[in-house]
Amino acid sequence: MIRDEATNSILIPQEVIRIKRHGGAVSFDALNGFFGGFLAGTVEDYQVSAFLMATLLRGMTAQETADLTTIMRDSGKVLAWDYPRNLIVDKHSTGGIGDKTSLIVLPLCVLEGLYVPMIAGRGLGHTGGTLDKLEAIPGMEVRVSTENMRGMLARFHGGFFGQTDEIAPLDRRLYSLRDVTATVESIPLITASILSKKLAEGIGGLVMDVKFGSGAFMREKAEAEALAEMLVATAKQLGLKIHCCLTDMGSPLGSMAGNALEIAETIDILKDEGPEDTTRLSIELAAHMVMIARPESDFHETCTRMRGHLSSGKAFEVFASIIEAQGGDCRTLEDRNWFFKAPVRQRVELSVHQREGGIIKSIDVRRIGVAIQMLGGGRLKVTDQINPYVGFSGLKRVGDRIEPGEAFAEIHAQSISDANAANEMLAGAFVLADPQEKNIEPETLIWKVIS
Repeated sequence: MIRDEATNSILIPQEVIRIKRHGGAVSFDALNGFFGGFLAGTVEDYQVSAFLMATLLRGMTAQETADLTTIMRDSGKVLAWDYPRNLIVDKHSTGGIGDKTSLIVLPLCVLEGLYVPMIAGRGLGHTGGTLDKLEAIPGMEVRVSTENMRGMLARFHGGFFGQTDEIAPLDRRLYSLRDVTATVESIPLITASILSKKLAEGIGGLVMDVKFGSGAFMREKAEAEALAEMLVATAKQLGLKIHCCLTDMGSPLGSMAGNALEIAETIDILKDEGPEDTTRLSIELAAHMVMIARPESDFHETCTRMRGHLSSGKAFEVFASIIEAQGGDCRTLEDRNWFFKAPVRQRVELSVHQREGGIIKSIDVRRIGVAIQMLGGGRLKVTDQINPYVGFSGLKRVGDRIEPGEAFAEIHAQSISDANAANEMLAGAFVLADPQEKNIEPETLIWKVIS
């Protein structure tokens, strides 16, 4: 039974589902009792699944979303740190292809005096995960106890961590149901899932990279903006400072996609030798993290300093130190070619009707992510083992010109048959402009900031 103090009534789980099915608002007490019962085993998976579908179809009020976020946060341990809360900041992305910015913003922010207890995630669907990329480094350990997290922050001001069993266990249980009941896209549920974990980290500020476009979960800009606005409203209600950056995923980010390949490109960027799109986006996201911690900072001056952290090699040194402290073999970081180990390489070339080349007008970026999954670089089932070395290099962006004889990308595969299948998947993913279209502008990386 679920006691609802707001109405001084006793509810059974079916009544909570019925309220949401009819578009009503469920009180904090009813939500808490319903999901507390789920964790305790007195509310069944199928009842929670029904509630999740009703939420997808009917939505939640701002108060319900904040209440659910609080309940999910408080379902496990909430971390506390011995540092000023305003200086404890994290960054999270809603997922994209080639997005390795988390690996870059952490050392940049550490060099600015911030503390970054980055609890990252694994690949989801067609998008890659920060933890999977890090595990391409031999020996790298991302499952770190709370006590060891404290040690990492004391020594290095940050680290890359996986979600422990103690942090937001309700989120893990709900996500497994959302994944198999087609309720992942619910904006209130996405908001509660993201913010509950971040609030449990004990941070004072968060920068959200909310992506839209063909490679993002939110394909439409309006959907991404709606998610950003709900994230901001909920975070503010719960006392968390937040900047939501809406960024374009109509092109892959950087020139490499795939776990080990993205580590190689991260090394390039940390030495200021990488692609400009990923470098600039990483710097600007990190600068927003500094602005949250120290609002008096000048954004452009911060970006200039961070560019200096890259060109001086200091950012790479911080990254390497953190990797080594978490068991990673830093010798591999000194030779980026170590991460190019797939035995088969194959070019993705112009099709018959594209032989004259031209300017890339659009890219179905999702196909690149799905092709990486097919190659073994992502999971089709939870139990799948990832091949870290497969993926794509030399990826082109919207606005790039392709000359005859050039390739859109190079496939890194375990076998010729895998490479052929990936090549077939990418057929038609890159669309060239008509010859009379002279001005195809590349996407704006950060379209809007909501705070």
